[in-house]
Amino acid sequence: MKRYIFLDVETTGLSPHKGDRVIEIGCVEVINGFITGRVFHSYFKTFTKISDDAYNIHGINQKFLKDKPLFGEKLDDLLGFISNSTIIAHNAKFDVNFIHYEINNCGGNIEYLHANCLFLDSLEIFRKMFPRQKNDLESLCKRYNVYFENIREKHTAILDAWLLSIIIIKMGFFDKKSYLKNFNEYN
Repeated sequence: MKRYIFLDVETTGLSPHKGDRVIEIGCVEVINGFITGRVFHSYFKTFTKISDDAYNIHGINQKFLKDKPLFGEKLDDLLGFISNSTIIAHNAKFDVNFIHYEINNCGGNIEYLHANCLFLDSLEIFRKMFPRQKNDLESLCKRYNVYFENIREKHTAILDAWLLSIIIIKMGFFDKKSYLKNFNEYN
């Protein structure tokens, strides 16, 4: 059984090292190339101001987050969900950097994450497949005929993880003939 978790985060800004925080995480499970319907999704309260640029991307504000849990309150649930899987994220360096920061910030064990998960960056895969072309999620949806116009007004972590899982399935990543070639070539 090959288990993949498609993961995305929304944040207060661009750099955890400058104090920005994760405010939403979305994960979609795919087993043997099929979306199972199992997801992990949570918003997180933060005391860090959400930058105007970040707000314009995801539309999440402090008032909405005020009654949400802190990241540390959901850490065990998150790690339990993503354990023993390959995590695929679009621009994984960004997402993983933020997750590392959050885990460190609440006293969690980053070594556990890396011992139990493998990470793939779908942006790097698509850049190799389609050099000198736009490879953002919206462009990929158009390239692979994934309808999103009326359901994606703003970025949300769970919707973006779901869209990415569909794109990866449609591009043939999980086809038995191409699976090992794709995995070895882009890993």
